[in-house]
Amino acid sequence: MTERVSETIEMDQERVLTYGLCESLALVDVETYPAFVGAKADRLDLMAHLSNQMQALTVLSWKAPETARRFRLLVTENDWLAERIARSSPAQIAAGNLRTYGQVCLTTHEHLFDCARHRTHGLLRAAARLKLARPHMFHVPPGVYSISLHYDAPFHPHYGDEPPAENAPEIDYTVVLRHYAFPPPRVAPVRLSAGFVPWAEESLSNQLWAGRNSHKSPA
Repeated sequence: MTERVSETIEMDQERVLTYGLCESLALVDVETYPAFVGAKADRLDLMAHLSNQMQALTVLSWKAPETARRFRLLVTENDWLAERIARSSPAQIAAGNLRTYGQVCLTTHEHLFDCARHRTHGLLRAAARLKLARPHMFHVPPGVYSISLHYDAPFHPHYGDEPPAENAPEIDYTVVLRHYAFPPPRVAPVRLSAGFVPWAEESLSNQLWAGRNSHKSPA
């Protein structure tokens, strides 16, 4: 087995990756994605599993373009940048959402299928023969990501409308991860001297009820 590649992508940064021939790729939340399905799982079982997990926002899967080898992975909170890349692209490959606590793995369907059938095979490890298909683990800001994949266009986030330099790497398509921070909790616990810890929402409701009835005369 060979170890994965691991690196950090900060906000408004990008990475350019080269992948070998593969049918499909996926971005997976390392902490919440259940990799194992069953020892006798087949590819239809894997597709059903991926469909369920895409609804749960633990994975985003897409069919890799047949001729694509190099792609850009861009993390941003900039709506204008994400929309500009989308408008300048000749075609959108796929789109979806992913929720992560900070560790995202990029890997192939072949590797996910292997993990689905073998409980002991780790999501972040792949067979040594897969030199250009090793899992890539990225540390990114926690949150929910709206992800879109686009065939590459002349517009580049670091050059605006100007073409990139002659020595800039050739890109086949771009993966934009638009970040949204986790929302704050809707309610917060309130500790009382008696030791009870009701929710703030319940406490507020009780206070409002008492206030409405405070003007009434006793029976």
